[in-house]
Amino acid sequence: MADRSIDVRAELDEAPLRPFHWKLVGLVFLAILFDGYDILAPSYVIHFVSKPWGLTPAQSGLLVSAGLVGVMIGSLTHGVVADRIGRRPTMIVGLLISGVFSLLTATSANSYESFIFIRLITGIGLGVVMPLGTAYINEYLPNRSRFRLATLSAAGFSLGGVLASILGILFTEQYGWQFLFYFGSIAGLVGLLFIAVFPESTEYLVSRGKTERAAALMSKVRPDRAALYRELPFAQLVKTGRQRGDWLIPLRRPYAVATIALWVSAFFLLFINYGLSSWTPNLMIERGGNFALGFGFGAALHSVPFVGGIVCGYVADRWLGRRLSLGVWCGLGALVTLSVVFTHNAILNIIAIALAGFFLIGGQFMLNNTCAMTYPVNARGTGTGYMLGVGRLGGILGPYIGGVVLGASGGNTNVPFIVVAIAAVLTMVAAAFILVSQPAGQDAAVAAASPEPSKP
Repeated sequence: MADRSIDVRAELDEAPLRPFHWKLVGLVFLAILFDGYDILAPSYVIHFVSKPWGLTPAQSGLLVSAGLVGVMIGSLTHGVVADRIGRRPTMIVGLLISGVFSLLTATSANSYESFIFIRLITGIGLGVVMPLGTAYINEYLPNRSRFRLATLSAAGFSLGGVLASILGILFTEQYGWQFLFYFGSIAGLVGLLFIAVFPESTEYLVSRGKTERAAALMSKVRPDRAALYRELPFAQLVKTGRQRGDWLIPLRRPYAVATIALWVSAFFLLFINYGLSSWTPNLMIERGGNFALGFGFGAALHSVPFVGGIVCGYVADRWLGRRLSLGVWCGLGALVTLSVVFTHNAILNIIAIALAGFFLIGGQFMLNNTCAMTYPVNARGTGTGYMLGVGRLGGILGPYIGGVVLGASGGNTNVPFIVVAIAAVLTMVAAAFILVSQPAGQDAAVAAASPEPSKP
């Protein structure tokens, strides 16, 4: 019977797209939407509180960075938890934490110190959603359309950023910045919804020996093979969360070089993402734009990254591969960001900012999906969490350094964009090393758990 066992990974890779797949894409999209919304909402608080709270530019940057410290903690720790207890309960708890503490931000953050503290705790919940959602959806999607559909689900992050901008323009002057966080607390309701509708990963279930539940879910993925799933056993996978040393797999051969390259790439891309998100509205107001135009730049930045991510995924799937596609996107992103330095025309600037989002934030989606499929199932959540956790250091430094260089340059609004362009070039260099090769004589246990060598 062993020779007739079912390879669950092969079944998922070869499955045709069905409504079940689209349901999962939609659920992950919804979770990541609130992740993007809640992480970026503090960017639109700076305008209202910097003078009343007597903040320096660097302190204003910390309004965003404080939440990202929590996000880093959540990203680094959630993977080990998700690989041990499951993707489903970890995602639900993350959404509940972010929803409850967003509500507390609106009701109780009445000073710089209280805002920083509450956002730190909120970030721990938010740190779960993006890396776990990315790893989860990559485990379900068929190989032929994985990058494009995974990018579509991750596009919720950009839509969340646009939503924060729109709500900021329409409601904050009338109702106060707290309105943004009352809306963000809806993430808790999404967490309650997920209790009823969010299924566990089939690969995780098989790895834990829960084959009946896995067979039921696989019957939704491929209804034509439902009888086969009931009759034949699933091929044994490494037990997720049960193997000593699984948390070290991303740091060992053959993954170590790719892991470091992923970390460096994530550091600079998140530096860019949060640096641009935090300061672009205020920089454009400093250049002479009004409140609505300044926030409109924030909306432009996050209006097209999901398109950029999908196009990058399509280019990677069809022509260039992951590393080269990511490198091209970062190079083009550096060029369009630099163009903001050489012109102060509002129309040209808003086009350039939108293109920066298309290439640089869109490139982050490709990086996330690449990371998720670099590691075996028993280290996938851990590896993605490590990358985004380390990368959050860049996200933390982006808003803060933006404030520091702005203050040190005497308010020169060109300098932050030059820093972003340099970071984009460094990402392009790091992406060249995202490659897994199988060395001769590698540890047998790791080899058994490893996927096929990654293609560039």
